[in-house]
Formats: sequence, structure tokens, C-alpha cells
Amino acid sequence: MTSGVRVVAARQVDRERIEELIADKPLPVEHVDSPSILVDGRFHTAACAWLRRKHALRPVEATIRSHAYRLAKYIAFLRSERGLDHPDEWSADVFAATADDLRALYRDRQFTQATRVSSASWRAQLSTIKQFHEFLKEVYQVPLPFQLTAFTTPDGFSGTSVSELRPRTRTGSRGTPVTPGYAELLIQGAYRVDRDGRQHDGLVVDRDAAFISLGLATGMRLGTLSYVTTHEIPARSHAPFTTIRVPDFITKGDAGGDALVFSHHLDAVHGYINGARQQQLDESRKKYRPHDPIWIVEADSDSWSTEVRGRRQTCRWVETDASVRRRLLEQDGSTPVVWLNAYKSSPITYDQAGSIVSGARDWTRNHVHEDFPARFRTHDLRHTYATHLTVCIFKQSVAPHLHPDVADAYTPVRVADAVEIAKLSLGHASESSTRLYVQHAHRFLDIDIIEFLGER
Repeated sequence: MTSGVRVVAARQVDRERIEELIADKPLPVEHVDSPSILVDGRFHTAACAWLRRKHALRPVEATIRSHAYRLAKYIAFLRSERGLDHPDEWSADVFAATADDLRALYRDRQFTQATRVSSASWRAQLSTIKQFHEFLKEVYQVPLPFQLTAFTTPDGFSGTSVSELRPRTRTGSRGTPVTPGYAELLIQGAYRVDRDGRQHDGLVVDRDAAFISLGLATGMRLGTLSYVTTHEIPARSHAPFTTIRVPDFITKGDAGGDALVFSHHLDAVHGYINGARQQQLDESRKKYRPHDPIWIVEADSDSWSTEVRGRRQTCRWVETDASVRRRLLEQDGSTPVVWLNAYKSSPITYDQAGSIVSGARDWTRNHVHEDFPARFRTHDLRHTYATHLTVCIFKQSVAPHLHPDVADAYTPVRVADAVEIAKLSLGHASESSTRLYVQHAHRFLDIDIIEFLGER
């Protein structure tokens, strides 16, 4: 039996509106700011209590939301895969989990090819599970289903870990960069154009092709790519490269930075924004109205402004997280987030964004080219960008299009030097991180440079 486990966001209670509807004063209800987890439509008591405590201690919305989704996946695994779906809440899932159940989850997420996740993802999930079970032991006296190992770091920090379930050590990145030719095949698959040149019906083909094109153009991570706004998209350019201020730029101590963009991939993005997206907004009968909307007064590629109690407040895009982006509204009532739901004028969800590439990949394999990589993922758009950019830098195709003051820095003599330069656009603090993304670059060196630049 499969249990329905889902995360629901906190909702504000409009007491005045409720009183108006029922013509009586409503009962006092304590507002909960943290997300909740529902199992078959009922609140999971322990999970909700833990999320409330986490939120009270450190109310960072993105962090609490990540904990909630990881915990929900854990509960779903215990109930659906391990059979711990007892009708009594206190005898089910996390209350009944044993060391064998944790080891089964570990094998599933780290060794089973169809369901395994990256070491970083497993490390994050294990952290959530560890913290939650420590909460269960403290509050409900539930024994830990794992052994804790104490450790002390060189700087004196002490802590505990679940060493027996540590992430697998990987020798390199699992990325699958594709050649420029295969990248075009993926875009063709996103447009649902088969090998005979016939386009099949689809509501969101322009959006999906633009989404993939922007990933190839910028190397954005999925979280950034999902909620990028129309204000941040670079203008069309006749030059092979332009730049973008990347919101999730991760260089330590820097909120953001400029990344090189492959200009030819932007045509599909602007085509969608000015075409299918605008038509969808014009024809939508129901305007998008997020909870607690924020109205944009003015915006450019670097920042946006709103008015609060008559005073203008300005925030930079690089400092605006996904939860705020989904609340933003233009003066005409539309969302500035680029990618829209197929049937509504609202932004797509993070999960929907993640499925765009897998859908295009499968369609490409079935209708365009059966040899397209079967395991190509959204993050492989970033691997492809990194590899293509490194090759272009190494072949000194970037330098001629930069300001003379910086052009010399983009004329490497070794591939290793090109990797060092590419890391700036990827937002990596360490060259070693970039090397994981471009370990296949040597296999791309024989491809004509005009293919990387979208020229024919």
C-alpha cells in the first residue's frame, strides 16, 4: 500500500474574513509559521512539531522547507517501501523504524542505480534524519535506529555523525555533458519535433525549449533556473557571448557575480517571453495572486524596488530567494518569474522545473535520436555549459569579445588554465570543483568552434 505523504506550506489566517463569513467570532487558533507534513491527509504530529521547533530556533524559510521535503521523503519510504504504515500513528514510520530500515534507505539512495542520489544530497538527507531522530529520542523517548560517532574537528568543534551511513566516496562528477550537436537534439526534443521534422502538439513546447536553452546558455543550477525573472535575462546580442548576474553565485563572501552567456541560446528564451508566455498571460482568465504579494514599482537587471508604508525599498536580485520571487507581481498583475504553468499564469513549481529536461530527454530518445544519453538530467545542462565554455576559452574564442583590459586573462595556453578561468562563470571558489565539471573537456577539443558558438 502506498501512503500519500506531502508537505504543505504555512497559511496566514484572515480572522476578519472568517468572522465575516460565519457571522461570529472564530475560535482562537495559534498561527504556525513552519511547513507541515500530511500523511494520507492527516498531520504527522512528530514531524510537524520538529519543524515548528526548527523554525523557532532559526526561521530561515528555505532551510526549513528543505528539511520538510527531505523528512517527507523519508516518511514516505518507511511507509511505502518498508511497510511501516500502521494505522496507529505512534506505531508507524519513524516510531517503528529500525537500523535495518535505515540501511535499506542508504542502499536505495547510494547504491541502487535507478534511485541513487548524489553524495551531497544523501549527506543533506542524512542530516535531516539524524536531527529528527534525536528529537524523537528527546521528546518521545524513541530509541535511535543508528549508532552515533563522536568527533572533534581541528578547530575544536565537537559533534556526532552516523558514520556507518556516510555518503559514498565518488571519484568524480556524475555529470554527462553533451556535444553541441546533441544539445541541439535535446532542444529539438523539447519542441517535440521528430526526426522527420514534424512538430507534435504540446502546450508548453516553447517554454520547455527556452528552459533548456537558458540552462545551456548560463549553466544555472536548477534552483536558480526555476525562478529566474524576465528582468534578469540578458538582451539579445550579435556577439557570441554576453553576461548575466547569476543569483546563486556561490563564491565565498560574494553575493553574486557576472557569468559568461552563450548568446545564441538566448533566442529561444526571448522568443518564449515575447511569444507563448505573453500570449498565455493575455489569455489567462485568472490572474496569479500569491499569498502576501509584493508589488514591483521598478526593476532592472540588477535590482527591484517596492513600496512599504509609503517608503521605497530596493533589493538586489542576487539576494532575492525563491520564496520572495514567487510573491513578486508586476504592475499589470503578472509574475516576473519566466516559466509559467501550462494552464495558469502562475510560476511552475520546483518539481515541475526538474521534470522539463527528463521529459525532453525521453522524447528525444524515442522520436529524434535513440542514442541520446538516457541518464541526462537538468544538472547536466550545467555540466554541458561548463565543458563548452572551457573549450571556447582554451581555443581563445572568448577573448576577442571582451574589453581589452581583461582580454589577456582569457588567453590560456593550457586546458588547466581554461578551467581556472571557467570557474569564475560557474561561481566556484575552488578550481578543483570546476575540474569535476570539465573532466571530459578533452573529448570536445576536436569539435569545430563554430558549433559551440551556434554558427553554421
